[in-house]
Amino acid sequence: MKLYLHCPLFALALAALVLLAERNCRADDSWGPWPAGDEPPVVGAKIVHNLLGRSKLDLSHGLSYLETCSGYGAVRFAAAINDPDLLNQVIQRYKNIITPAGANLLPKPDHVDRSVFGILPLELYRVTQDKKYLTLGLSYADVQWAAPLNSAGLSSETRYYIDDAYKISVMQIQAFRATQKADYAAHSVQELVAFINQLQQPTGLFFHGPDAHVYWGRGNGWVAAALAEVLLYLPAADPAHAKILASYQSMMAALLKVQAPDGRWRQVLDDPKAWEENSCTGYFIFALGVGVNKGWLDATTYRPAVKKAWIALCGQLDDKANVKDVGVLTEHSNDESYYLQRPRADGNLHGQFAAMWAAWALLEPKHG
Repeated sequence: MKLYLHCPLFALALAALVLLAERNCRADDSWGPWPAGDEPPVVGAKIVHNLLGRSKLDLSHGLSYLETCSGYGAVRFAAAINDPDLLNQVIQRYKNIITPAGANLLPKPDHVDRSVFGILPLELYRVTQDKKYLTLGLSYADVQWAAPLNSAGLSSETRYYIDDAYKISVMQIQAFRATQKADYAAHSVQELVAFINQLQQPTGLFFHGPDAHVYWGRGNGWVAAALAEVLLYLPAADPAHAKILASYQSMMAALLKVQAPDGRWRQVLDDPKAWEENSCTGYFIFALGVGVNKGWLDATTYRPAVKKAWIALCGQLDDKANVKDVGVLTEHSNDESYYLQRPRADGNLHGQFAAMWAAWALLEPKHG
Protein backbone atom coordinates (compact mmCIF):
# COMPACT_ATOMS: atom_id res chain seq x y z
CA MET A 1 0.00 0.00 0.00
CA LYS A 2 1.28 3.47 -0.78
CA LEU A 3 1.28 5.84 2.15
CA TYR A 4 -1.28 8.63 2.27
CA LEU A 5 1.44 11.26 2.33
CA HIS A 6 -0.75 14.04 3.63
CA CYS A 7 -2.27 12.04 6.52
CA PRO A 8 -0.95 11.21 9.99
CA LEU A 9 0.52 7.72 10.02
CA PHE A 10 -1.93 6.52 12.62
CA ALA A 11 -4.73 7.07 10.11
CA LEU A 12 -3.34 4.36 7.88
CA ALA A 13 -4.50 1.60 10.18
CA LEU A 14 -7.94 3.13 10.40
CA ALA A 15 -8.15 3.45 6.63
CA ALA A 16 -7.16 -0.19 6.28
CA LEU A 17 -9.96 -1.18 8.66
CA VAL A 18 -12.45 0.74 6.55
CA LEU A 19 -11.26 -1.05 3.44
CA LEU A 20 -11.37 -4.44 5.15
CA ALA A 21 -14.90 -3.85 6.41
CA GLU A 22 -16.11 -2.91 2.93
CA ARG A 23 -14.40 -5.94 1.40
CA ASN A 24 -15.86 -8.31 3.98
CA CYS A 25 -19.45 -7.18 3.34
CA ARG A 26 -19.19 -7.90 -0.38
CA ALA A 27 -21.14 -10.72 -2.00
CA ASP A 28 -19.73 -10.88 -5.50
CA ASP A 29 -22.46 -13.14 -6.91
CA SER A 30 -25.40 -10.99 -5.80
CA TRP A 31 -25.93 -9.66 -9.33
CA GLY A 32 -24.97 -12.83 -11.11
CA PRO A 33 -22.48 -12.97 -14.00
CA TRP A 34 -21.71 -9.95 -16.17
CA PRO A 35 -20.60 -9.96 -19.80
CA ALA A 36 -16.82 -10.00 -20.10
CA GLY A 37 -15.53 -6.45 -19.77
CA ASP A 38 -18.76 -5.13 -18.24
CA GLU A 39 -17.99 -6.14 -14.67
CA PRO A 40 -18.69 -3.13 -12.40
CA PRO A 41 -15.28 -3.26 -10.64
CA VAL A 42 -13.52 -3.25 -14.01
CA VAL A 43 -15.60 -0.53 -15.64
CA GLY A 44 -15.69 1.65 -12.53
CA ALA A 45 -11.89 1.51 -12.22
CA LYS A 46 -11.52 2.60 -15.84
CA ILE A 47 -13.76 5.60 -15.20
CA VAL A 48 -11.79 6.56 -12.08
CA HIS A 49 -8.56 6.36 -14.11
CA ASN A 50 -10.22 8.56 -16.73
CA LEU A 51 -10.78 11.15 -14.00
CA LEU A 52 -7.21 10.86 -12.76
CA GLY A 53 -5.96 11.38 -16.30
CA ARG A 54 -7.63 14.76 -16.49
CA SER A 55 -4.73 16.94 -15.42
CA LYS A 56 -6.63 20.19 -15.03
CA LEU A 57 -9.10 20.69 -12.21
CA ASP A 58 -12.09 22.92 -12.95
CA LEU A 59 -11.36 26.01 -10.87
CA SER A 60 -13.72 28.62 -12.27
CA HIS A 61 -15.10 29.16 -8.73
CA GLY A 62 -13.00 26.67 -6.83
CA LEU A 63 -13.72 23.02 -7.47
CA SER A 64 -16.96 22.76 -9.44
CA TYR A 65 -19.80 20.49 -8.35
CA LEU A 66 -18.85 18.29 -11.30
CA GLU A 67 -15.36 17.74 -9.90
CA THR A 68 -16.79 17.43 -6.39
CA CYS A 69 -19.23 14.68 -7.36
CA SER A 70 -16.56 12.94 -9.42
CA GLY A 71 -14.06 12.98 -6.56
CA TYR A 72 -16.69 11.83 -4.09
CA GLY A 73 -17.59 8.92 -6.31
CA ALA A 74 -13.95 8.03 -6.97
CA VAL A 75 -13.06 7.93 -3.26
CA ARG A 76 -15.89 5.62 -2.29
CA PHE A 77 -15.47 3.41 -5.35
CA ALA A 78 -11.74 2.91 -4.81
CA ALA A 79 -12.36 2.13 -1.13
CA ALA A 80 -15.15 -0.31 -1.95
CA ILE A 81 -13.04 -2.39 -4.36
CA ASN A 82 -10.24 -2.53 -1.80
CA ASP A 83 -7.66 -0.95 -4.12
CA PRO A 84 -5.30 1.04 -1.86
CA ASP A 85 -3.17 2.22 -4.78
CA LEU A 86 -6.15 3.61 -6.68
CA LEU A 87 -7.53 5.16 -3.51
CA ASN A 88 -4.18 6.81 -2.81
CA GLN A 89 -4.11 8.29 -6.32
CA VAL A 90 -7.56 9.80 -5.79
CA ILE A 91 -6.55 11.18 -2.39
CA GLN A 92 -3.47 12.75 -3.95
CA ARG A 93 -5.63 14.51 -6.56
CA TYR A 94 -7.47 16.38 -3.82
CA LYS A 95 -4.92 16.49 -1.00
CA ASN A 96 -4.36 20.23 -1.25
CA ILE A 97 -7.91 21.11 -0.21
CA ILE A 98 -6.74 20.97 3.43
CA THR A 99 -3.53 22.96 2.89
CA PRO A 100 -2.99 26.74 2.63
CA ALA A 101 -1.57 26.19 -0.84
CA GLY A 102 -4.91 24.82 -1.97
CA ALA A 103 -7.07 27.77 -0.97
CA ASN A 104 -7.98 28.40 -4.61
CA LEU A 105 -9.51 24.93 -4.75
CA LEU A 106 -12.19 25.78 -2.20
CA PRO A 107 -15.44 27.09 -3.68
CA LYS A 108 -17.10 29.95 -1.89
CA PRO A 109 -20.13 28.50 -0.05
CA ASP A 110 -22.59 31.05 -1.39
CA HIS A 111 -24.61 28.88 -3.78
CA VAL A 112 -26.03 25.38 -3.77
CA ASP A 113 -23.72 24.32 -6.61
CA ARG A 114 -20.71 25.27 -4.52
CA SER A 115 -21.83 24.27 -1.02
CA VAL A 116 -22.19 20.64 -2.08
CA PHE A 117 -18.38 20.57 -2.19
CA GLY A 118 -18.49 19.49 1.46
CA ILE A 119 -19.37 15.91 0.53
CA LEU A 120 -15.87 15.42 -0.90
CA PRO A 121 -13.86 16.24 2.24
CA LEU A 122 -16.36 14.28 4.35
CA GLU A 123 -15.80 11.20 2.19
CA LEU A 124 -12.04 11.74 2.41
CA TYR A 125 -12.41 11.94 6.18
CA ARG A 126 -14.22 8.61 6.18
CA VAL A 127 -11.30 6.79 4.56
CA THR A 128 -8.40 8.68 6.13
CA GLN A 129 -9.77 9.78 9.54
CA ASP A 130 -7.90 13.06 9.08
CA LYS A 131 -9.99 15.56 11.04
CA LYS A 132 -8.95 18.43 8.79
CA TYR A 133 -11.26 16.94 6.19
CA LEU A 134 -14.05 16.66 8.74
CA THR A 135 -13.73 20.29 9.77
CA LEU A 136 -13.70 21.44 6.16
CA GLY A 137 -16.69 19.36 5.15
CA LEU A 138 -18.81 20.41 8.11
CA SER A 139 -18.12 24.07 7.40
CA TYR A 140 -19.98 23.69 4.10
CA ALA A 141 -22.86 21.81 5.72
CA ASP A 142 -23.20 24.50 8.38
CA VAL A 143 -23.33 27.42 5.99
CA GLN A 144 -26.35 25.88 4.24
CA TRP A 145 -28.36 26.53 7.42
CA ALA A 146 -26.63 29.69 8.62
CA ALA A 147 -29.64 31.79 7.60
CA PRO A 148 -32.62 29.52 6.89
CA LEU A 149 -35.59 30.76 4.93
CA ASN A 150 -38.12 32.35 7.26
CA SER A 151 -41.11 30.94 5.45
CA ALA A 152 -40.31 27.26 5.84
CA GLY A 153 -37.06 27.01 7.78
CA LEU A 154 -35.34 25.50 4.74
CA SER A 155 -31.82 26.20 3.61
CA SER A 156 -31.39 29.64 2.11
CA GLU A 157 -29.98 27.85 -0.95
CA THR A 158 -33.34 26.26 -1.77
CA ARG A 159 -34.53 27.05 -5.29
CA TYR A 160 -36.93 24.12 -5.82
CA TYR A 161 -35.06 22.85 -8.84
CA ILE A 162 -34.63 19.14 -8.41
CA ASP A 163 -30.85 19.00 -8.59
CA ASP A 164 -30.91 21.01 -5.34
CA ALA A 165 -32.62 18.08 -3.64
CA TYR A 166 -29.31 16.25 -3.90
CA LYS A 167 -26.95 19.14 -3.32
CA ILE A 168 -28.63 20.13 -0.05
CA SER A 169 -30.12 16.96 1.42
CA VAL A 170 -27.10 14.77 0.68
CA MET A 171 -24.70 17.41 1.98
CA GLN A 172 -26.63 17.34 5.25
CA ILE A 173 -27.01 13.55 5.51
CA GLN A 174 -23.28 13.10 4.92
CA ALA A 175 -22.62 15.53 7.77
CA PHE A 176 -24.94 13.42 9.90
CA ARG A 177 -23.15 10.26 8.83
CA ALA A 178 -19.81 11.74 9.89
CA THR A 179 -20.97 13.14 13.24
CA GLN A 180 -24.26 11.44 14.19
CA LYS A 181 -25.57 14.90 15.14
CA ALA A 182 -29.35 14.87 14.85
CA ASP A 183 -29.61 18.41 13.48
CA TYR A 184 -27.93 17.40 10.25
CA ALA A 185 -30.36 14.53 9.70
CA ALA A 186 -33.28 16.83 10.49
CA HIS A 187 -32.08 19.36 7.91
CA SER A 188 -31.68 16.66 5.28
CA VAL A 189 -35.17 15.32 5.90
CA GLN A 190 -36.76 18.76 6.03
CA GLU A 191 -35.29 19.68 2.67
CA LEU A 192 -36.00 16.40 0.90
CA VAL A 193 -39.60 16.22 2.11
CA ALA A 194 -40.16 19.78 0.88
CA PHE A 195 -38.98 18.77 -2.60
CA ILE A 196 -41.18 15.67 -2.54
CA ASN A 197 -44.22 17.72 -1.58
CA GLN A 198 -43.50 20.42 -4.12
CA LEU A 199 -42.33 18.52 -7.20
CA GLN A 200 -43.25 14.81 -7.15
CA GLN A 201 -46.24 14.07 -9.33
CA PRO A 202 -48.84 11.25 -9.13
CA THR A 203 -46.81 9.48 -11.81
CA GLY A 204 -43.99 9.09 -9.27
CA LEU A 205 -41.67 11.28 -11.35
CA PHE A 206 -40.59 14.84 -10.54
CA PHE A 207 -41.04 18.06 -12.45
CA HIS A 208 -37.81 19.98 -13.04
CA GLY A 209 -39.17 22.92 -11.04
CA PRO A 210 -42.31 24.84 -10.11
CA ASP A 211 -42.18 26.62 -13.48
CA ALA A 212 -40.74 23.72 -15.47
CA HIS A 213 -43.32 20.95 -15.80
CA VAL A 214 -41.05 18.58 -17.70
CA TYR A 215 -39.73 15.21 -16.57
CA TRP A 216 -36.11 16.01 -17.37
CA GLY A 217 -33.97 12.88 -17.25
CA ARG A 218 -30.88 14.07 -15.37
CA GLY A 219 -32.95 16.22 -13.06
CA ASN A 220 -34.90 13.16 -12.00
CA GLY A 221 -31.56 11.40 -11.69
CA TRP A 222 -30.40 13.92 -9.12
CA VAL A 223 -33.48 13.42 -6.99
CA ALA A 224 -33.39 9.63 -7.37
CA ALA A 225 -29.81 9.66 -6.10
CA ALA A 226 -30.80 11.96 -3.24
CA LEU A 227 -33.61 9.66 -2.13
CA ALA A 228 -31.31 6.63 -2.22
CA GLU A 229 -28.45 8.30 -0.35
CA VAL A 230 -30.65 9.75 2.37
CA LEU A 231 -32.32 6.38 2.89
CA LEU A 232 -28.89 4.75 3.16
CA TYR A 233 -27.92 6.80 6.21
CA LEU A 234 -31.17 8.04 7.78
CA PRO A 235 -32.18 5.95 10.82
CA ALA A 236 -35.27 3.86 10.07
CA ALA A 237 -36.84 5.19 13.28
CA ASP A 238 -36.88 8.74 11.91
CA PRO A 239 -40.51 9.91 11.54
CA ALA A 240 -39.90 10.93 7.91
CA HIS A 241 -38.25 7.67 6.86
CA ALA A 242 -41.51 6.02 5.75
CA LYS A 243 -42.51 9.03 3.62
CA ILE A 244 -39.11 9.19 1.92
CA LEU A 245 -39.11 5.45 1.31
CA ALA A 246 -42.61 5.63 -0.18
CA SER A 247 -41.53 8.49 -2.45
CA TYR A 248 -38.46 6.52 -3.51
CA GLN A 249 -40.44 3.34 -4.26
CA SER A 250 -43.03 5.29 -6.23
CA MET A 251 -40.31 6.91 -8.30
CA MET A 252 -38.47 3.65 -8.94
CA ALA A 253 -41.70 1.99 -10.13
CA ALA A 254 -42.26 4.92 -12.48
CA LEU A 255 -38.76 4.55 -13.88
CA LEU A 256 -39.44 0.98 -14.95
CA LYS A 257 -42.42 2.22 -16.98
CA VAL A 258 -40.36 4.75 -18.94
CA GLN A 259 -37.18 2.69 -19.46
CA ALA A 260 -36.24 2.70 -23.15
CA PRO A 261 -36.15 -0.61 -25.03
CA ASP A 262 -32.34 -0.75 -24.98
CA GLY A 263 -32.31 -0.40 -21.18
CA ARG A 264 -31.40 3.28 -20.88
CA TRP A 265 -33.54 6.32 -20.05
CA ARG A 266 -34.31 9.38 -22.11
CA GLN A 267 -33.56 13.09 -21.97
CA VAL A 268 -37.30 13.63 -21.35
CA LEU A 269 -38.42 10.54 -19.52
CA ASP A 270 -41.98 10.18 -20.71
CA ASP A 271 -41.40 11.09 -24.37
CA PRO A 272 -40.62 7.99 -26.46
CA LYS A 273 -39.29 10.27 -29.22
CA ALA A 274 -36.62 11.76 -26.94
CA TRP A 275 -33.01 10.59 -27.27
CA GLU A 276 -31.44 8.21 -24.77
CA GLU A 277 -29.26 10.17 -22.34
CA ASN A 278 -26.45 8.47 -20.47
CA SER A 279 -25.99 10.61 -17.36
CA CYS A 280 -29.54 10.02 -16.17
CA THR A 281 -29.09 6.34 -16.97
CA GLY A 282 -26.12 6.22 -14.60
CA TYR A 283 -28.01 7.99 -11.81
CA PHE A 284 -30.96 5.61 -12.12
CA ILE A 285 -28.75 2.53 -12.08
CA PHE A 286 -27.24 3.89 -8.88
CA ALA A 287 -30.59 4.56 -7.20
CA LEU A 288 -32.19 1.31 -8.34
CA GLY A 289 -29.10 -0.75 -7.59
CA VAL A 290 -28.87 0.51 -4.03
CA GLY A 291 -32.56 -0.27 -3.54
CA VAL A 292 -32.19 -3.83 -4.80
CA ASN A 293 -29.15 -4.39 -2.58
CA LYS A 294 -30.84 -2.97 0.50
CA GLY A 295 -34.11 -4.83 -0.02
CA TRP A 296 -36.20 -1.71 -0.62
CA LEU A 297 -37.13 -3.04 -4.07
CA ASP A 298 -38.19 -6.50 -5.16
CA ALA A 299 -35.09 -8.06 -6.70
CA THR A 300 -37.04 -10.30 -9.07
CA THR A 301 -38.74 -7.28 -10.59
CA TYR A 302 -35.94 -4.74 -10.58
CA ARG A 303 -32.66 -6.62 -10.92
CA PRO A 304 -33.14 -7.56 -14.61
CA ALA A 305 -33.96 -3.95 -15.51
CA VAL A 306 -30.88 -2.67 -13.68
CA LYS A 307 -28.60 -5.23 -15.31
CA LYS A 308 -29.98 -4.39 -18.73
CA ALA A 309 -29.38 -0.69 -18.08
CA TRP A 310 -25.81 -1.25 -16.90
CA ILE A 311 -24.89 -3.40 -19.90
CA ALA A 312 -26.38 -0.76 -22.21
CA LEU A 313 -24.44 1.99 -20.43
CA CYS A 314 -21.19 0.03 -20.73
CA GLY A 315 -21.80 0.00 -24.47
CA GLN A 316 -21.76 3.80 -24.40
CA LEU A 317 -18.13 4.11 -23.22
CA ASP A 318 -15.34 4.71 -25.70
CA ASP A 319 -11.91 3.10 -25.41
CA LYS A 320 -10.78 5.79 -22.96
CA ALA A 321 -13.85 5.30 -20.73
CA ASN A 322 -15.52 8.51 -21.83
CA VAL A 323 -19.30 8.25 -21.52
CA LYS A 324 -20.95 9.25 -24.78
CA ASP A 325 -24.09 11.29 -25.41
CA VAL A 326 -24.33 13.25 -22.18
CA GLY A 327 -26.62 16.26 -22.16
CA VAL A 328 -24.72 19.47 -21.41
CA LEU A 329 -25.67 22.04 -18.77
CA THR A 330 -29.46 22.38 -18.81
CA GLU A 331 -31.43 25.24 -17.30
CA HIS A 332 -35.13 25.02 -16.46
CA SER A 333 -37.86 25.57 -19.00
CA ASN A 334 -41.52 24.78 -19.42
CA ASP A 335 -40.91 24.04 -23.11
CA GLU A 336 -40.02 20.41 -23.78
CA SER A 337 -38.33 21.32 -27.06
CA TYR A 338 -35.64 23.17 -25.08
CA TYR A 339 -34.58 19.88 -23.48
CA LEU A 340 -34.75 17.91 -26.69
CA GLN A 341 -32.53 20.43 -28.48
CA ARG A 342 -29.77 20.51 -25.85
CA PRO A 343 -26.34 19.60 -27.24
CA ARG A 344 -24.69 16.32 -26.31
CA ALA A 345 -21.06 15.76 -25.36
CA ASP A 346 -18.76 12.80 -24.81
CA GLY A 347 -16.80 12.64 -21.56
CA ASN A 348 -18.82 15.32 -19.79
CA LEU A 349 -18.34 14.83 -16.05
CA HIS A 350 -22.08 14.55 -15.44
CA GLY A 351 -21.93 11.25 -17.28
CA GLN A 352 -18.58 10.20 -15.82
CA PHE A 353 -19.51 10.44 -12.17
CA ALA A 354 -22.99 9.05 -12.77
CA ALA A 355 -21.44 5.91 -14.26
CA MET A 356 -18.94 5.79 -11.39
CA TRP A 357 -21.76 5.95 -8.84
CA ALA A 358 -23.61 3.25 -10.75
CA ALA A 359 -20.60 0.94 -10.68
CA TRP A 360 -20.31 1.41 -6.90
CA ALA A 361 -23.97 0.55 -6.39
CA LEU A 362 -23.52 -2.76 -8.22
CA LEU A 363 -20.50 -3.93 -6.24
CA GLU A 364 -22.12 -5.46 -3.23
CA PRO A 365 -25.46 -6.14 -1.54
CA LYS A 366 -24.95 -3.78 1.38
CA HIS A 367 -23.57 -0.28 1.60
CA GLY A 368 -22.94 1.93 4.59
